Amino acid sequence: MVKKLSLILAVALIPALAWSFAKPTRLFLPHLNGMQCNGSVCVEDTKEMEKAIELYGSAIKAISTSGVPLRSRPTFVYCSTMECYQSFGGGNERAVSYPFLGTVIAPASWQRYITQHELIHWFQFYEIGAVSTMMKPKWFREGMAYVYSGAPESDIPEHYLPMMKRYSDWHSEKSWPKVIEQAGHL
Repeated sequence: MVKKLSLILAVALIPALAWSFAKPTRLFLPHLNGMQCNGSVCVEDTKEMEKAIELYGSAIKAISTSGVPLRSRPTFVYCSTMECYQSFGGGNERAVSYPFLGTVIAPASWQRYITQHELIHWFQFYEIGAVSTMMKPKWFREGMAYVYSGAPESDIPEHYLPMMKRYSDWHSEKSWPKVIEQAGHL
């Protein structure tokens, strides 16, 4: 009987512990973390919902227009405060994507090109696999994300420029199915 009660207690505590210590799991139920959601877009301040929806929609349209066959519509949480960003596990980066969970955008990062950059990571997770993507060379992961982000060169850290060139050279003349197939061999 004691073992059974201990097991029940342990199982009951797992979600609470995950919520407390594995902050990205909050993306499963962002509204329980104070967010207001409309489809795949969540904000902490409802006055910002229209802006976030426009940002997300325009980024998806730009990615699609560039030829990237994006098939998933991941949850994107747009934070207005650093407290919000950190409550989902964000740190010093401008945005972070967690495979299978969603993406969190920091307060100063509400630009279409940052959303596009993170959507490319979702494309990689979906098409190549999350674990496999993380094992690919950085020039592939970040080079692709920066190439298709549309970021102004002035906002791309200098050390990513050669990665973008290497990715562009590698991708040139390849169809998307070929890119996906050959990415598996990197």
